[in-house]
Amino acid sequence: MRSHIIARIDLDGNRLASDLDYLAGVPRVEEKYDEFSSGYWKNISLANSSGLTDDTEYRDIEGAAITTDHGRKTTYLTDLVETVFDRNRVKMVRARNLIDAMVLPHRDFVELERDNDNYFRTFMVLEDNPEAFHSDSDHVFRMRPGELWYLDAAAVHSAVNFSTVSRQSICVDFVLDADRDEAAIFRDRGTYNRDTPPEIRQRRTFTSADEQRLLGLTPVVDRRNFKDILFLLAKVHFDYEVPAEKTYEWLLRICEGTGDKYLAAKAAEISEYMVDARALGERFSINDWALTG
Repeated sequence: MRSHIIARIDLDGNRLASDLDYLAGVPRVEEKYDEFSSGYWKNISLANSSGLTDDTEYRDIEGAAITTDHGRKTTYLTDLVETVFDRNRVKMVRARNLIDAMVLPHRDFVELERDNDNYFRTFMVLEDNPEAFHSDSDHVFRMRPGELWYLDAAAVHSAVNFSTVSRQSICVDFVLDADRDEAAIFRDRGTYNRDTPPEIRQRRTFTSADEQRLLGLTPVVDRRNFKDILFLLAKVHFDYEVPAEKTYEWLLRICEGTGDKYLAAKAAEISEYMVDARALGERFSINDWALTG
């Protein structure tokens, strides 16, 4: 598993509570990556390339990210970033929340210019939630508050919160040199520690009979429920030992069986967009074609 814990941070519960209250009160707005998610997904920029609060797109930048108004109002989280990390290396800071929702399996950084291995994303949960999980291609794991993770966002990954309980988190992005010295992101290199064992979710064996039941959705899928079928398929890997990227293989086979060429083309298009390649600023809409063609 390339994603792994790189430090254990002691959180100040009193100071954190004030910031979490502020973030919970920030209205959710449509943002650059809404097509990746269903349900309630909020992404708040605390520091970014422009310093603007409504700028949620990650970009390659020279120098350090600029603190936004949201970052100035979440003083504990901003202090945490500045004391834990080498602030000159920070490229973006975002607070995130996922409630009764999931993020589709996808790869990040495919629209950017650097080699994917140069990008280094850290993720730390700020609220405990036993029903919230992350995944990479091979594993599903639960992050616990204070665990600082390297999240391998260049590989296919996903996230879900099966509950209606909040689970706020902070995501901090860096760019590393070719040697990928993970300890270099910290203000004090002694903070780097890989001794904490992760909590890996135990999943059921996925059989050929299970797959045939999923492929049996062909008579059900149509242009109106395409999105529902997509998100249903994307949840399977959280409970069964099967790679997250199989979501798109199943979707394509199910849609091809309908005889609707436009439906099959849409399934192929979303796989390309989520996993293979997309342009900077390119958007994908699942519903814009539902009653056309």
